[in-house]
Amino acid sequence: MSKPPDAPRASPVANDPDGSDAPSALTRELTRVEEANRSFYEAFRDRDIDRMSRLWAKSPHTRCVHPGWELVVGWTDIRQSWSEIFRTINAAEFELEDVHVEVAGRTAWANLIAYVRIETDEGESFHATMVTTNIFERVDGQWLLVLHHSSNMAEDEDEDSEDFGFESSTPGNSEPN
Repeated sequence: MSKPPDAPRASPVANDPDGSDAPSALTRELTRVEEANRSFYEAFRDRDIDRMSRLWAKSPHTRCVHPGWELVVGWTDIRQSWSEIFRTINAAEFELEDVHVEVAGRTAWANLIAYVRIETDEGESFHATMVTTNIFERVDGQWLLVLHHSSNMAEDEDEDSEDFGFESSTPGNSEPN
């Protein structure tokens, strides 16, 4: 399996109707959503709750579905869920693949597959393949998360999915809780 780059692939550049090579308004917004999505994974990787907080809409309609968790509703509870996750892990690495971003008015979404390696605070290490949708809303000119939904992807038994190219410091592989 070839390894994807760490950053999402850019969407094709659409030219303005006047024939110039300048990026269109839609292309600029797609790029901004890609950057917001990338910032989300960087905040997760760095276990940075302050940065994560800046990426989310502070609204009662925000939602978050962590793999294996019940639905988390509203920014206060979502922030608490990230704090709990960050407290229980020492390291998180991501390889993103098949990143697809769309923008429709004030709403945008990113669908992707994330190969994840987590090291827990107890020294355990595991790998998982996640299918994720992140939905953003443009608020005061900024793209903010209103939904993060990530689910474990069924493993293909024929593929070597043990390491995804990550170097593991802990022998063995356990499933995420």
